[in-house]
Amino acid sequence: MRNASNRPRLTPWFSGATPPWHEGVYQRRFPGGPYSCWDGRHWRQDAVSPQAAAIETQPSRWQQAAWRGSTEPPPGHCLTCRGAQVLDLGDDAETGQALIDPCPDC
Repeated sequence: MRNASNRPRLTPWFSGATPPWHEGVYQRRFPGGPYSCWDGRHWRQDAVSPQAAAIETQPSRWQQAAWRGSTEPPPGHCLTCRGAQVLDLGDDAETGQALIDPCPDC
């Protein structure tokens, strides 16, 4: 269980009309979110976790939802996986198993 001393510090909420300065995953308020990845131009599909948001490729229906992020920079910003540290390669055609590999650039 996390306590207040080890939780990441977050920025205040920004208006959906104000885009983030950096690419990456952010918390978003309804109707977006709860997490979405900003690709530098658009919000990508909303997801239930930061890891799921990092691998989304489709645009979000909600481009104007309020957002907030961490006040601390990510440990290593990877443009390949956007910090998720894994790549979702879809599903195996024969077995239906998810093909998720570690990011080669992290």
